[in-house]
Amino acid sequence: MFELPYLEICAEIFEKRFKNRVLQRVDIEKEQCANFSQIELSELLVGHELKRVWREGLSLWFQFRNYAVLEMSLMPSAELRVIEQSLEADYGLLNLYFNGGQILSVEDVYELSIFRLNPIQTSAPDVLSKEMTYEYLIDQFSNRNEEIKYVLMDQRVIRGIEEAYADEILWFAEISPFSIASKIPLDKVKVLYKTIKYVLLDSIKETRKLNFLKVNEIDPDLLLIHNSNKECSPTGKPIKVEIRDDTTTYYTDEQILYV
Repeated sequence: MFELPYLEICAEIFEKRFKNRVLQRVDIEKEQCANFSQIELSELLVGHELKRVWREGLSLWFQFRNYAVLEMSLMPSAELRVIEQSLEADYGLLNLYFNGGQILSVEDVYELSIFRLNPIQTSAPDVLSKEMTYEYLIDQFSNRNEEIKYVLMDQRVIRGIEEAYADEILWFAEISPFSIASKIPLDKVKVLYKTIKYVLLDSIKETRKLNFLKVNEIDPDLLLIHNSNKECSPTGKPIKVEIRDDTTTYYTDEQILYV
């Protein structure tokens, strides 16, 4: 899925560009990628102004004047494009035609992205929300015997952290990704809580410097640890890699293991 910093900037860009514009037409190429039909999508959204765009967990949410919400869960194979309607182009998996002559197009060669109408909000807090507190982390970790990286990536616990930024966060917090969540001392949980906010907010700031709409994956230069092009951490320690259950973990021996 698209990582959080990119989704955050996407939301900023699309709200600025399309807010208060009327959706004139919408096309979806593969209905199996959605929880709605082409007819349902058109009947609910066409003719309504876009009022808000924001990131929710690892998805983009588009709210229209009639309070209908379109959710986009974008896979790494996806690419977002803004196309002028006057130009001939191959349009994508989902295309939103706004007044003013522009199309917001989601391309995905593997057709893995998922689209939902009026998604149900889960109880798990967004990682950058006010509900994601130090006390919440303590409560969630207290009885969890899984490795901390998998807990951080569990969208039923915290929404918004994927594997790359889980590695970045844990390295900055000096906690081994293989630590058992319930074994991490309370003072280190507090460090982890502060580190989560710091790493993600700093990455959002750096992402704003990119020509973002031409990027469809994480820019390697933003990642100091989860990065196949780097051999050492910023402190000069060798970066190690372990692959398990389709998850690739980057870490160093600087990180303390709690078991």
